[in-house]
Amino acid sequence: MKNYFMPLGVLVAIAIAIVVPQPGRWLEEAGLVQWLVVLIFLINGFQTRLQSSGNGNGNGKGYLRLIILAIIINLLVAPWIGWLVVTFIPLSVDMSVGLLVMAAVPATLSSGIVMTRIAGGDTTAALTLTILLNIIGVFTIPLLLMWTLGSAGLIELSVWPLLQQLALLVLLPFTVGMLLRRISSYEPPAFMLGYLPSACVISTVWMLMSRSNEALASLVVDQMLLVVAASLILHGVLLLICWGGGVLWIEQMGRRKALLFTCSQKTLPVAISVMAAMDLSAGVALVSCILYHFLQLLVDSFLAARLAGSQ
Repeated sequence: MKNYFMPLGVLVAIAIAIVVPQPGRWLEEAGLVQWLVVLIFLINGFQTRLQSSGNGNGNGKGYLRLIILAIIINLLVAPWIGWLVVTFIPLSVDMSVGLLVMAAVPATLSSGIVMTRIAGGDTTAALTLTILLNIIGVFTIPLLLMWTLGSAGLIELSVWPLLQQLALLVLLPFTVGMLLRRISSYEPPAFMLGYLPSACVISTVWMLMSRSNEALASLVVDQMLLVVAASLILHGVLLLICWGGGVLWIEQMGRRKALLFTCSQKTLPVAISVMAAMDLSAGVALVSCILYHFLQLLVDSFLAARLAGSQ
């Protein structure tokens, strides 16, 4: 049930936002979106365990090379691949903004680690990369979005206000959650940790979608298909770069798999936080983010199963 809770919930949230938008608009105007984003990252930080998972292979040699390669691909190269995609594929402005936001955000907070484990990779390396990319990403997102959105002629963006918002919405609660995990002996119910972050994501999607329900209702099939194609191209190119970089620079197969699944994926909660921080009419743009999120999980689930047991 847990695996289907968020995807089904997001679909229901979009449907409610289109049919009955007013309650979601009221809550969004009251500023609840920002508080839900804070809660998401507070819980995610609390769930993050810094100790080794015990199935890494080899010692720490080569970790610096792995980390540098991950930062370059996931945070610096990916936004420009997204820019190339929206330059050559005729997406609407809102859809292009959503895809560029998704290209700029860091790795997923959990699914990349899960995919690495399924593929028989080094989950300790995947965890390390996930934490570092999400912390560093707070500082790279504003600058890369200013460049890519500006170069595509979509939005003029100021770096400093967005950086401040992301630090308050993402970095601070994530760090507080990690600290609480280390100093507190309290263990929340598994049900709360398992479902509450997803429920917050679903609620945030509902509110942001309600704000743009007229635009959502006017979406055409052609644009949706173009977003699907653009998302698959972007994620496919990232997978190829991660795999090629791993073959060239990373000796251990387990760490190559960690690089592949961690650095090719992009996190939906951070994308939502960027939308909230940019104060956009984000409903249609968020469609691109949601489609990319689900497509990357679909592709990587198949790929992880294929790579399981390979050496």
